[in-house]
Amino acid sequence: MNRPVPILLYHSVSEVAPDAFAPYVVYPRQFAAHLDELTALGFTTLTVDQLLAARALGMPLPERSVVITFDDGFADFATYAWPELVARDLSATLYVTAGTLDGTSRWLTPLGAGGLPMLTQRQVVQLAGEGCKIGAHSMTHPHLDCLPRAAAAVEIAQSKTVLEQILGRPVDSFAYPHGYHDRTVRQLVVDAGFTSAAAVKNALSPTQDDVFALARVTVTADFDVARLTDTVIGRGIPVGQRRERLRTRVWRQARRRSYRRATEMAAVV
Repeated sequence: MNRPVPILLYHSVSEVAPDAFAPYVVYPRQFAAHLDELTALGFTTLTVDQLLAARALGMPLPERSVVITFDDGFADFATYAWPELVARDLSATLYVTAGTLDGTSRWLTPLGAGGLPMLTQRQVVQLAGEGCKIGAHSMTHPHLDCLPRAAAAVEIAQSKTVLEQILGRPVDSFAYPHGYHDRTVRQLVVDAGFTSAAAVKNALSPTQDDVFALARVTVTADFDVARLTDTVIGRGIPVGQRRERLRTRVWRQARRRSYRRATEMAAVV
């Protein structure tokens, strides 16, 4: 039987780390060290599609398999991350916030990082042509499970349409912004025609993982090589469960209350 697979989630690889967003920024030399360690440990990189195709067919995976994913679509992916991956012949899946292409990270304005440059449409096309697997990450990066159903449906379906028009090829995988989703959001992703979706969970992805809520591990700024090694070999990290945790449901209710209050205040103003 295949072992649980680590699906790593990166956000930004950059020399610049705005204070409030700094935990999600990995420096280029740090990222290069991560990739060198994966190579030294004999890991084979798979895209999300390759992992799920092998699981669906019951095919054995390489003994040490890892999936590298990136969320958001910051311009620094093309500048720093992709060249390092290509240099080592490693694969990656990039989930793009479709409505921010050619723009900036507007959703990060509350964190003081709303001006980070995003990939351009031309860069996304070039990345796809060079072998980077492109997925969708909504249009504007909202908390989808806090939105009205109709608004969430547009965020999900439109991101697929926009990226497919840009790339001229199917976009089959989705990643929930912040990892936030519920049964309704999950079904909207299915209804939009996606064949998989990535969550977070900070756990390894088991063989029977929910293909519409894949467990991933967020790689943060404090991941040195030792911590990365522990993660990918499964030391001290749980295996993802299909069942939603109680604290996830409690946190969702808190976020929904905050969203309602913010919406009501905006309406008054």
